[in-house]
Amino acid sequence: MNSTRLGGLTTFFVGGLGAVAVVWFGQHLGESGGKLIGLGWAVPAAIALVGLVQLVSGVPFTELSRRWDSLAGWQRGVLGTLIFILACGVIFLGIFAYVTIAYDS
Repeated sequence: MNSTRLGGLTTFFVGGLGAVAVVWFGQHLGESGGKLIGLGWAVPAAIALVGLVQLVSGVPFTELSRRWDSLAGWQRGVLGTLIFILACGVIFLGIFAYVTIAYDS
């Protein structure tokens, strides 16, 4: 595994654990924890997504923009649409998992 993918894996796990920790801590605060969960998990989750992009692509996140701009217009359109559909699926699965876990107890 090259250093970019290893760094991406590390960033993914650190951000993911941070997001899980914020949600777990927020659930144990009671009523005031809802506000913490509402936005508090977003920053570590975004960091995890940066790590996931590096892990999957093998390209440092800062270089990704240059490579994206070098694609032809139709390629950006097709890939952008696929990425959007995949992201929506991940978001909906995350919401479903959260609602299932939060309201199951």
